[in-house]
Amino acid sequence: MHSLLIEPQYLPCIEYFAVIDTVEKLVLECHENYLKQTYRNRCRILTAQGPLELYLPVLQPGGKIKMKDVRIDHRQKWAKDHWRTIKTAYGNAPFFEHFGFLFEEVYHKKFEFLLDLNLELLILCKKLLDINIPFEQTSGYAAETGVDTVDWRSKIHPKKALENNPFYKPCNYNQIFGNKFVGNLSIIDLLFCEGGSARQVLGNSKP
Repeated sequence: MHSLLIEPQYLPCIEYFAVIDTVEKLVLECHENYLKQTYRNRCRILTAQGPLELYLPVLQPGGKIKMKDVRIDHRQKWAKDHWRTIKTAYGNAPFFEHFGFLFEEVYHKKFEFLLDLNLELLILCKKLLDINIPFEQTSGYAAETGVDTVDWRSKIHPKKALENNPFYKPCNYNQIFGNKFVGNLSIIDLLFCEGGSARQVLGNSKP
């Protein structure tokens, strides 16, 4: 697989990074129409009460809107709530003290657009995972891709079963809550729990 076309997601799941770790270049779809109820503005983490979905509120005027134009709704104190929830969930995780402050810095910024927030978090996660593949943003929308690009737009979706995606299988690692492993959470679950071993877990997550 040479290039992968995929949408920018909010604190993407482990599957997202397992897939992009197999390609030579990442192409981020920024000109598609924004889709609700997807990972574009939500993620799943693990808390003492079990898996929890964090939803990032966005402003949606009537009609269709491109992903690059979606604005974050700062009338809600989502950033403070999300970071407090993440810190409560992972404050005692083995590698939170190593990485947590880097994410906290991002939450202290006030991004106008969802795309800009997602990109900054993606860049940070790629750096921590030592995934050095180049990426670029689309300059316009195209329904079809070239022969060297695989289209994964909307394939990683909260309502799609993992077994339908051929590039990921859950690989158990030590989590801080519960006795039953929860697969495919946000990448921060893996980073805070495994630290430098996170890349190895990604490698073991590829069939």
